[in-house]
Order: sequence, then structure tokens, then C-alpha cells
Amino acid sequence: MNANAIALARCSPEHAFKPQTETEMRDFWQRWLALGVGLVFMFWGGWAQAQAQAPTAATFPNKNIRIVVPYTPGGTTDVMARNIGQKLTEYWGQPVIVENRPGAGGWLGLSQVAKMPADGYNLVLTISNAIYAKSLYSKLPFDIDTEFEPVSMLTRSTIGLAVPANFPANNLDEFIAHARKNPGKLSYGSFGQGTTAHIFGESLNLAAKVDLVHAAYKGAAPLTQDLLGGQISAAWLDAASLAPMVQAGKIKVLGMTGTQRTPSLPAVPTFAELGLKGFEPVGFFLVLAPAGTPKDVLAKLSGGIARAVKSNDLSTKWRELGLEAVGSTPEELGQEMKSLANTMDRAIKAAKIQLDN
Repeated sequence: MNANAIALARCSPEHAFKPQTETEMRDFWQRWLALGVGLVFMFWGGWAQAQAQAPTAATFPNKNIRIVVPYTPGGTTDVMARNIGQKLTEYWGQPVIVENRPGAGGWLGLSQVAKMPADGYNLVLTISNAIYAKSLYSKLPFDIDTEFEPVSMLTRSTIGLAVPANFPANNLDEFIAHARKNPGKLSYGSFGQGTTAHIFGESLNLAAKVDLVHAAYKGAAPLTQDLLGGQISAAWLDAASLAPMVQAGKIKVLGMTGTQRTPSLPAVPTFAELGLKGFEPVGFFLVLAPAGTPKDVLAKLSGGIARAVKSNDLSTKWRELGLEAVGSTPEELGQEMKSLANTMDRAIKAAKIQLDN
């Protein structure tokens, strides 16, 4: 046992040490002083290291930022991430790297980001179906409420119900009347199981008391092809897909979601205008960070992203795609997420939609 250990042992209650000589007294206090100084340096060093590692808005960013896209390259989400990344690189002088991590309908990339360091350098750009996925699936590899921090909403997007140009109905009332006369004989197409198009399609069945058969597709392209080819009676499609077909006279759009008319389709009324409630929610693209990311870093991220989203070139580019540029604070996005989750949860339960993983 070394001298320090002996001194500590002697100072325990059962070995009360009482220095007898001046030399013992001096040695006793020197050992305790050395021990105390060592502890101070140990704790100070740990604190200093933690402070050096903790990101702050003043020093952020000082290295590469990663934006994970949980889908394959080339889609709208991927292009949007690269547009934002280029702007942030210009603003902050640090490279922004976009990583595509597709799989499991987008859930793989989200679950991976949830486990990344919460330092502001790891982000995910996703779509709003991730917000209400918990209402559709009994089990998910992530928890949107506890494992992520809202950063910013990028854009909003609406969808509409369309029929071929030769369909025997020119407005929603005529379509509903025709569907009631042909229960189970008409179909509607969606982007896929559990998408907003699917949920709104089933909501229309309930609200209008019709029986339209759901046909799930893997994206807008094959859905559009079958709509124009007459393989399905109607389709729920995004504004960017609808606008050029309306201009070409190939389809009729009977109604749009949202609370205001879609700028690229100003002649098409909203479902609310047509007297149907429950079609007010709109989809949106959003950026999230792992839970625990410092608030001041989140604020700096959202400020940079909002600046990029509202820049003339990006806002104009996205408007042409039928997307409304937003750019929000983390708090505003959090409120939007909560509202959408509650609204879609009610719609999903009413339509009895439940999907297996």
C-alpha cells in the first residue's frame, strides 16, 4: 500500500489518524493537498473537454454538415436537399454532404439519423408522412416525438383528385353522384399504401358515402400513366403533376386539399369550398435533427435553411413545381407537426387504415 493509500486508510472512521510529530503533520497535509489538487485538475479537465466538444452557435459550423435523404437519388427530396446544401455551403463556408440512405419506405434513414450525434452536424430531410406514421404502423424503428428535434419546414404541397378529360363528370358533385350509382365499380389511385393520397381517398369514401376501390402505385409516374390510359377512374396527384396535364387538356381536377387555392391551379376549388371537411391538411418537406441538439444550434440551422428556402432562385424554382416555399423556426415546425399528427390520426382511425411493417 502506498503512502497516499495509508493516509486515506488512517483517516477512515475506524482508523482515525492523529499526527504525533511535526513531520507527520506536514506529510499528512501535503498528501491531502496533492490529492485535492489532483481532483480539481481531473474535474476541470473533464469540464473543459465537454465544453470544447459541445457545439455552440458562435462556433457552429466548423466542419462538414451531413443531410441524410432516406430515399433514392433523383427524387424531389434528394434535389431539395442538394439545393439547400449548396446554399448553406455558400453561407457558412463549410461543405454540406447529402447522403442517400433508402430502405423500408424511408424509415431506415430516419432510424439511423436518430442514433447519430446530436451536434447539429447530422440532419435528415424527409416528408410529412413520417409525422403520422405511428398511426399507421404498430411498430416503427424510430419515435418521431422523442428521437428528433424540429429544425425547419421547407415547403408545403397540396394534392388533388383528378379524372380523365373524357370522364362523365365535370365537377365533384357530379363525380360523387356517378360513384353512388356505381358502388364498387370505380377506382382511385394513390402514391401507395398509407400515403396522404390513400388517406384522403378513404376520407372521401366516408365523407361522400361512396365506394371507390383503392389502387396503390409506387409513385406518381405509373399512377399518371394509368389515369391517362383509363385503367383507373380517378387519381390523387400532387400539384406539380396535375398542372401540366390540366394545361394540355388531358384531365379534369375536381378539388384540391388545403385551406387556400393552389397557385398553379387557381381555377380549382378546395374541398373546403366544396363543402367537404377534413381535407385541409397539406403535405410538407421538413428537416429534423437528433434529439438533444442544442437549441442555439437548431436556431442557427433553421435561420440558414429559411434564408435558403426564401432565396429568389429556390423559391421560384420550387413554385414551378407546385411547392410553396416556407422556411420556419423549430417552434413553428413543432406546432405544425403536432397539428398534422392529430388530424391525420383521426382520419386514419376513421378510415380504419392499419399497415403492417
